[in-house]
Amino acid sequence: MHIRLTLAVLLSLAAFSVAQADVYKWKDAQGRTIISDTPQPGKKAVTTPSAAPDQTGDAQKTLDDQELEFRKRQEEREAAEKKQNEETAAAARKTEACERSRSNLDMLESGTRIMRPNAQGKPEYINDQQRQAEIERVRENMQRNCS
Repeated sequence: MHIRLTLAVLLSLAAFSVAQADVYKWKDAQGRTIISDTPQPGKKAVTTPSAAPDQTGDAQKTLDDQELEFRKRQEEREAAEKKQNEETAAAARKTEACERSRSNLDMLESGTRIMRPNAQGKPEYINDQQRQAEIERVRENMQRNCS
C-alpha cells in the first residue's frame, strides 16, 4: 500500500513537471512547423505555454477577468431563473383562468337564473340572448386558456 502511494505521488510529480515545460514552435527550411520542448538551435524561439489538463485558459486569466466572467455567469443564471419564474406564474394564471371559465360555462349552461349589475349598478336577470352571448364569450376564453 505504501509503495503504491509513493509511486502515485512520483508519477503525479513527473506528469506535473512535464506539464509545466515550455513548448517551442518554429518553421524549418522547408516551411514545416516544428513543435518541441527544446528551442531551435541558434535562433530565438517563440514560447507557447503547455496545455496541461489542469491549466486551461482559466489559470492564465487575471483575477479581474475571472471576476467578470463569474458575474456574467451569475447574471445569466439570475435572468434564466427570472424567466422561469415568469413562465411558471403565467402558466398558473392561465390555469386559473381556464378553471374560472369552465366554472362559468357550467353555471351558464345549467339554466339557472343569473343576475348581474346593470349600467346603474342595480341587479337584473340576464335574458336568453344575453346568456347565449355570454356562453360564446366564455367558450372563446376557454379556447385561449385551456389549450
